Amino acid sequence: MNTTPLAVSDTPAPINPLPPPPPSAPGPIKRAYRWLVQHHFFGSFSIVLFVTTVIASQVTSRNDFANSELARDVEKRWGAPVVQPVPSLRYARSGTIFTELKPLPFDKQHVQVQARMNYRKRGLRYFSGFDFTLTADYAVVNREGHDIDVAFIFPIEMDKSQVLLSDLRFLVNGTEASLDLGESGNRLVWTGRLAQGATSVFSIRYLARGLDSFIYKMDPALPARDVRVNVSVEGGSTYDYPDQVLAATEVRTGRDTVSLGWAFQSLESGVSLGVILPSVERYDGLVAAMARRAWVPFFGLMALLAVFSLRHRRPLAFYEAYLLATSYAFFFVLLAYLAAFMNFYLAYALTALGLGAAVTLFAKRLYPDERLSRLAVLWGASVVAPTTAVLLEGYTGLIYTLELLAALLGLMALSGHASVRAFLSDLPLGGVQHSAATPESR
Repeated sequence: MNTTPLAVSDTPAPINPLPPPPPSAPGPIKRAYRWLVQHHFFGSFSIVLFVTTVIASQVTSRNDFANSELARDVEKRWGAPVVQPVPSLRYARSGTIFTELKPLPFDKQHVQVQARMNYRKRGLRYFSGFDFTLTADYAVVNREGHDIDVAFIFPIEMDKSQVLLSDLRFLVNGTEASLDLGESGNRLVWTGRLAQGATSVFSIRYLARGLDSFIYKMDPALPARDVRVNVSVEGGSTYDYPDQVLAATEVRTGRDTVSLGWAFQSLESGVSLGVILPSVERYDGLVAAMARRAWVPFFGLMALLAVFSLRHRRPLAFYEAYLLATSYAFFFVLLAYLAAFMNFYLAYALTALGLGAAVTLFAKRLYPDERLSRLAVLWGASVVAPTTAVLLEGYTGLIYTLELLAALLGLMALSGHASVRAFLSDLPLGGVQHSAATPESR
């Protein structure tokens, strides 16, 4: 028997390598990121965010300018808030030297202000300019037991308020009298004699103009009796009260009119009576609010564009997505500049219809088989509805809710269509490919 041992090789036998592990399916975050990149979301969103931020900041800056430099310019050209102090009556015993004049309170103060709004437009801002006629009757009784010499002083801040008095009339006991402008030029003065126990009535009337507010300021050091002040305004129905002003005892509002009345039999200390005149909506604030909120509905626009792209198997090129994003953002730029030169609501209608038609027709070229009405929904849902919610401030929540409800009902209706279910079944959901069963696949 051959007992020769077998030769053992020094070379180890080759080991077959294990197959590489299958690539792991991307997670939901990575899939979402790829989807956003595929539909050019980040570039489009950057365009919208940049443009709307710039226009919102510009409008806000101009609003600050309107509250400062522009407001001062309007005041110089038109007038300032009107503060009309109550006239004062000073007296001394007849026949004595006017070394010391004593104040004499009025027994009646009846003031009527008829104002008509004359709004002054500067860019997007409307200033509440108004023309007004002041008619006032004052009565005083001499209870001193002797004749007195009186000085009727009617103060008026002509330089500050640019009141531009016209048609000035002054009557004493129904007789025309003249007024002296005084040494300082800021008051109208009349002097005369008041007999013992007599009553004198002073009537003054003038036409003027002002801005924003009218205040009738009574003397805080003297009591007042039979005070009646009425301010009637045409051209607006909104109103407010300045600081430290007594609210009206009677308010009547009508179509584009408001009337406020104060009536007191006696007041022991002087108070201020007045009103902030009606104002027009601050359209600069509306445009800024629209621009600041624009990025939220833009998500909806991009989602709808993605749905159309998937439905028609026609992804958007990067320049097409950027053009649509630029058109969306340009709405707020065009609205701001058009509204500076015309009525705001006309500018809004022209911008919404003009740019809406352009965007809809451009989308029609991208998706020629899609209905034009469905493409118009892109513009209506992402621009018209959100901006209308800003315009109708009291109904903002309702409009947003109705828009979300319409989207929900639309999705529910579409989910019942066989074509939509077949389309959705072809989409990769959760990394698993779902496909509709066909006879060939069986």
